[in-house]
Amino acid sequence: GKGKASISQRTDYGKRSLLFAYEQLMNRISSENICLSDTTTRPRQEKYLFDYNCVNEAVINAIVHNDWTISEPQVSYYSNRLEILSHGGLPHGVKEDEFFRGISRPRNQKLMKIFSDLDIVDHTGHGIPTIVEKYGRSVFEISASYIMVTIPFDDDVVRETSLQNVGKNIGIYDDVNKTEEAILKSILRNPKASQVAIAAEISKTPK
Repeated sequence: GKGKASISQRTDYGKRSLLFAYEQLMNRISSENICLSDTTTRPRQEKYLFDYNCVNEAVINAIVHNDWTISEPQVSYYSNRLEILSHGGLPHGVKEDEFFRGISRPRNQKLMKIFSDLDIVDHTGHGIPTIVEKYGRSVFEISASYIMVTIPFDDDVVRETSLQNVGKNIGIYDDVNKTEEAILKSILRNPKASQVAIAAEISKTPK
């Protein structure tokens, strides 16, 4: 739907390593990014539901700038957009114009260092300008208590595909039994899991 009143599914990525939770979340987001391919042209033209790099930058910013004493960040899917919410507003001392120019002053310095050391971010401050260049400043809603980034879905992809299952694609499988569904969910949670690990998670034998 188009608002919170139409919520159909909730997934909590907490109670685990924040790095693992981030990886799981981005796997989920990637799985929802519908692609249209035009094979009548050369080279083939591809159009995605949303810009994955921009969403990734928004999620990372939501994590490292979030005020965790208030609540955790939240990503919401709707029929026409994706919203990334972080709590706490702008970090102390950062003006809105500086924020849009990419002057980085993370609220959680140690968390930023961990993400940087693992090459998840390069700490150059290009994330916000990347989003602004693609979608403009209007996708940001900034208040004293939160920052909301709203990524609109591509109109052509919305028109030409059935989006009734956007945000629900994981967890609904056609033509699969319960064991196969459990395997697919396990792979989504950890794409690098071995056959033995998956079998143990779903309480089945490896063969």
